[in-house]
Amino acid sequence: VLLHSCVHPSRGSHEVSSWPSLDLLGPWRGERRTRDPQRRFEAWDEPCARRMSSRASDRTWDVVVFGATGFTGKWVVRHLQKEGKEVQWAVAGRSADKLAQLREELQLSEDVHECVVDASDLEGLKRITERAKVAISTVGPFMKHGTPLVEACVETGTDYCDTTGETPWVRDIIDKYHEKAVENKARIVSCCSFLSLPFDLGTLMVVDHMKKHLHRKCRSVLAVIGDTKAGVSGGTIDSAFGMLSGDAKTAASMADPYELHPKSGPPKGPDRGNLDTIFFSKELKCTVGPSLGALVNSKIVRRSNALQQNAYGDHFSYDEGEMKRNRVMGWIGLWTGKVAMAFLSMGWFRNMVQKALPAPGTAVGTIGEQGYCNLHFIGKTEPENGEASATVLGKAEMKMDPAYAGTAKMVVEAALCLALQDEELRNAGYPEGGVLTPAASMGHVLIDRFNTRDFMKFFME
Repeated sequence: VLLHSCVHPSRGSHEVSSWPSLDLLGPWRGERRTRDPQRRFEAWDEPCARRMSSRASDRTWDVVVFGATGFTGKWVVRHLQKEGKEVQWAVAGRSADKLAQLREELQLSEDVHECVVDASDLEGLKRITERAKVAISTVGPFMKHGTPLVEACVETGTDYCDTTGETPWVRDIIDKYHEKAVENKARIVSCCSFLSLPFDLGTLMVVDHMKKHLHRKCRSVLAVIGDTKAGVSGGTIDSAFGMLSGDAKTAASMADPYELHPKSGPPKGPDRGNLDTIFFSKELKCTVGPSLGALVNSKIVRRSNALQQNAYGDHFSYDEGEMKRNRVMGWIGLWTGKVAMAFLSMGWFRNMVQKALPAPGTAVGTIGEQGYCNLHFIGKTEPENGEASATVLGKAEMKMDPAYAGTAKMVVEAALCLALQDEELRNAGYPEGGVLTPAASMGHVLIDRFNTRDFMKFFME
């Protein structure tokens, strides 16, 4: 249940809880650990760049990674090492000692800067984000630790990507910062992890294929998780339990399929919930059952459509499921999930289960390049002029553990797309600011970028 409901990687609690505040204006910390003391940035600079556009060419770094010493953060750093050889980047965290250990463990280049800052120190965060084009955050649970960095990025006009799947928190930052982000031209793109990004982009691919090749609008898209080999970390479980333990307002927000819909946006679609049954897919020739991840992911897809003024179709609906071995196993999984979620709503049971699960900072399952995942997209057009609905099939293939190695690569490529392909994005008409989604902010530019990489491909079948 936890693996499929909340695969949004986050740092372990030992990395994020009760971060001690560091005196950024005090003595330089840890210079002896770096050959060049200028490589460790602390807030000694005059805040001269605060008014710069997020795409200003004279910013020091293309990307800065917050939470770099955490479980997912290290995967992000590894991918930046591989793909960011021509990129100026930095790592940020609350502990100078852990940043020094990270440098030694991963043998970071001398060109990679270190930024020491507390996750709650807004002024310190602004001094760093004003020097970067894009900030990547893996600092979860985001409901506890994520908001100050978003505020810093909005105020300094800095683009932002993260790995959250905490939709109540995303709703909160939409309400607080969307309008200011539009004004300051800061693109705040949450949910750039496996949980949402490939589903969001795959749906866009299918919808636009219908428009371009069939000249029809989309009626529905069903995304189906196929063969998958992945892992899950204690930090992810910690974030999942954090959402389950939320108050009544949080629970009501999570139950709303249009939780992330713009309050002044276009009309909502016809769907009022997620897949809640078992059926046989004639397109995929297999049994399909509910995916609990749809509780998060479907809201991102619906927001993407709304931000584009219902460009997918006025009656567009989205659903999500996963392949089952057979109908019997599908029904067993369905009711097991329902019972588990009912029990997990009770605090005493949730606390007991959490103690038996992997602790933050640890992981189980396949973590790394040995994993894989296949996603299938079944799109149906609107019936028009007496013609029956047409069906199209799309696919996304991932050649690595999607939850961690995959998530790290996804968020890095999204950040590099914002940092390095800004002109292409603007020429394609994508928005320059706001609290956005992967599809609404980068769309086909990001799909094309992934298709030039060897770890993930999007294509129509």
